[in-house]
Amino acid sequence: MFTLLLLINTLLVQAVFGLKLTALNVPSGVKQGAPVWLYCGYDLEEDDLYSVKWYKNHVEFYRYLPSDEPPGQKYDLLGVHINLNKSNQTHVYLEKTDLNSEGSYGCEVSTEAPSYRTVKADKDMNVYVLPEGKPTIDGIDRMYEIGDHINLTCISRPSKPAAVLSWTINGRPVDERFLTPMQIERYLDGLESTILGLQFQANFNSFTHGVMKVRCTATISQDYYSHSEKTVIGERLKATTPDIFFVDNEAGPKISGGHSRYHVGDVVDVNCTSATDSRPAELQWFINNKRPSVLGDMLARSDYIIRYPDVNYMGEMVTSVLGLKFRVQQKHFLSEGLRLKCTSTVSRVIGTNSREVTVGNLRQSSGLHVSENSGSVLNKSCCCYVHVWLFWCLLALNYSVAD
Repeated sequence: MFTLLLLINTLLVQAVFGLKLTALNVPSGVKQGAPVWLYCGYDLEEDDLYSVKWYKNHVEFYRYLPSDEPPGQKYDLLGVHINLNKSNQTHVYLEKTDLNSEGSYGCEVSTEAPSYRTVKADKDMNVYVLPEGKPTIDGIDRMYEIGDHINLTCISRPSKPAAVLSWTINGRPVDERFLTPMQIERYLDGLESTILGLQFQANFNSFTHGVMKVRCTATISQDYYSHSEKTVIGERLKATTPDIFFVDNEAGPKISGGHSRYHVGDVVDVNCTSATDSRPAELQWFINNKRPSVLGDMLARSDYIIRYPDVNYMGEMVTSVLGLKFRVQQKHFLSEGLRLKCTSTVSRVIGTNSREVTVGNLRQSSGLHVSENSGSVLNKSCCCYVHVWLFWCLLALNYSVAD
């Protein structure tokens, strides 16, 4: 009995005081060509370091062994441009990045005997390419009249990811009814262009001081971080930890409102709440890995979603909430139960570019704007002639009196 207790105590001590990974800093997104610092923080406790290894997509590209001379070694890998002189047991320096640099970067730390412990973690890094120049606008006519049909197309320069395009008319956002579906054109080098059309009929409100100005803006955003939480509904509803290994101060969303047991006919009414951040999160629900959409999938219908306004706090912090509510049916259940997942993504803008053009001037005549009621313009012109005739009559009368 004493031996068993001693063994259990030893295992508990090792679990508490063993090797720990304290930080993994891999940027979620970098611009193409930019250098990158990778950092792997760890606490050896009472152990000695055996090795630190770095992987990209599970292929080793750098290792640090204190017993070697030199201790740092690199292995050639496509897209990984290491500066060996600036790399050590905690840091790896990439002199530059290209599209091949994108991938999952992992750090693995191991200790010497007698513990032989190993900890590891990985994070994804995306490479972004900003468009070279402003978007183009096709279909411009320099003169329009009220009632004319306007058909414009905005095309972004190649980028990665594809730019999100938006239109404004005289500084005001465009009604979505006037937009054509956004299209993506892909190139062999992995870059993408976005195409967004604008079609509407010009009216008097389309012009400001006789001029119509349209602007197309291309925005490139990156996922600052993205997390998810899963829930399985079978005989019981239980929440699991976020499906990421290392959070690095970035908390994932929380699923709340579930009950301990569900049966067919019960109503599932749960909320997904993002972590508090300076930027609102984009929340998405998945039911058995299917996203509720307007297509009305039998297992993931769009009317299951309840959209709540963001919760704002002092200090310009915000929390996002997205609800999910539906009645349980037998077809909802898989063999392992009904799986719900909520993802939370916070994005930040890394580049914007826009082009504004004057697409039309309202035609003018005798200093008067053309209107749909041409008779009113003629009447005003007649009034002008009457004024001129009276002027000459008075002038002639003055001359006759003087004589």
